[in-house]
Amino acid sequence: MSPSLQTQQTSAPEGHAAYANIDGLALDRRLRAWNDALYDTYYPLDVIPTASDSFRCGQLVADDVGTVRVGWVSSDPMIVHRRRGHLAREGGDFVLLPMPVDDPLRLHQRGREALVRPGDLAMVATCDTYTYEQRTPNRHRTLRLPGQVLRQRVPHLEDLTAAQFRGGQPSVDLFMDFAGSYCRHAARMTPDAASAATRTLLDLLVLALSGEDREGGRGTAVQVAHGQRALRYIEANLTDPELNVGRVAAAVNVSERYLQQIFAGRGQSVSELIRNRRIEAAKRILEEPQSRGTTIAVIALRAGFHDPAHFSKLFRAATGMTPKAYRAEMLGSRANTERPQGD
Repeated sequence: MSPSLQTQQTSAPEGHAAYANIDGLALDRRLRAWNDALYDTYYPLDVIPTASDSFRCGQLVADDVGTVRVGWVSSDPMIVHRRRGHLAREGGDFVLLPMPVDDPLRLHQRGREALVRPGDLAMVATCDTYTYEQRTPNRHRTLRLPGQVLRQRVPHLEDLTAAQFRGGQPSVDLFMDFAGSYCRHAARMTPDAASAATRTLLDLLVLALSGEDREGGRGTAVQVAHGQRALRYIEANLTDPELNVGRVAAAVNVSERYLQQIFAGRGQSVSELIRNRRIEAAKRILEEPQSRGTTIAVIALRAGFHDPAHFSKLFRAATGMTPKAYRAEMLGSRANTERPQGD
């Protein structure tokens, strides 16, 4: 933590996990202090101001409810980048839900863009790069959830980042109403109450993300249920090189044609989904420091690819880099993501 932020945190309200207010700093130190505040409170990222003059205002306070971090942020316009170099740092697998109060904001991830208005639901996953755009002074609440916990409940989580779930739909409004109350009372809940409230929060989020209320939905409730079962089966058997459309369809007890129709609504085939999931699994393995001494052939097998050469070809097509180059960049950039101390 930099000295500039440390100075501001001496007056943090008792019991809060994090607190920052940069308004009392010299103007030329405020942007750096704000970047440090968000970095320390959430995860590694970069902040760029959108206004031509100096970044002036930023306040935040955060509370922990078990593994969930609840935040309240108010700041000048800014763009936040989660870059490739940030991904090499440990502890970066989270899902962030920003909930704007005053004005809309934009999220960009995986080629998708969501305009998030007050009352809307959208999220980004920190295991991949993303951009957050706030073009006006704004206030928003945030929920930072463990990625693995939510991924166990929503196997197709990566398909939903930077997707729009409009307010006004029953399941979205139900979640947003509860999330607002959860955030307001986070600091005062007992451990037992916090545990029960978090379970309810996750249940309502899964309901809201089910897609039944989403604009342009992804099919009937029966199709959504079949899709969820198929995704769970794919995740559980991803490392099996023999996993294919036929096996998934048999496990879900539907025809291959019907299964393909369900996933066509997601804009990809079942085979493409399996391949993309395996590429993501390989990326996570390559980002682990202990992978340094592991051959690419072994990593390919661990991710579910039986042919290392084919894996390398697919990996390069998806990332623009060979697996070896990707690992070198990820592990080599770990030290570069450390912030210089002091001003």
